[in-house]
Amino acid sequence: MDDGKKAEWCIVRLGPDVNWWVVETNWLPPTSAEESLSILDPNQVEHMFDLLEPMREYGLQTDIIEQAFLRFAVDKDLGQGNVRLVAFDGCFDVNEEKLFALPVISNTASGGYAEFLEHIGAVRVKMLNATERFSQKLTLEELEDAMTGISDSMVGVVHAFQEILAILEYHPLRLMTSEDDDEGDDEGDDDWEMDLTDEPTIAVIKKPTAR
Repeated sequence: MDDGKKAEWCIVRLGPDVNWWVVETNWLPPTSAEESLSILDPNQVEHMFDLLEPMREYGLQTDIIEQAFLRFAVDKDLGQGNVRLVAFDGCFDVNEEKLFALPVISNTASGGYAEFLEHIGAVRVKMLNATERFSQKLTLEELEDAMTGISDSMVGVVHAFQEILAILEYHPLRLMTSEDDDEGDDEGDDDWEMDLTDEPTIAVIKKPTAR
């Protein structure tokens, strides 16, 4: 981390948006709700890798993915929506643990998570140009402009999973269609929300999300 402390544990909370947020760590002081770091839960990590898989043949670099996130495993349920996580040293693709993924945010605009977003954006554009018949080649600038527009339309702090999905599911024609449908119903908005139940929090984490 930026202050030189090794990440050992963190406490995360399930927010009202059904996403997980970091509220306390061993390397940073406690945060307010407005300053919380977003963290991907195991179901979101799995879905992210499902979307990344077809991009491998177009130049996706595994090392950039690994360097973009700190990995954590569940330690214990603290109750009231809080869960304690402990650092996990293994890679995403060589273990069977259900891992949380915390984006590595740097004070600079390069490295870690920022490099990951830039990389998957470039690979996404390359894949779309190879598999779709556009009248002219799609450019990275067009994707970046679309991402900026999506971010500007979101209210509050944007969760990392929303940022990643916006890139990995980006398609210029699909984006135009969704904009046309904005005045319609909201069906499909909750595809990747975790179901809240009366079960303990950890059970909710480990419960597979319906596909």
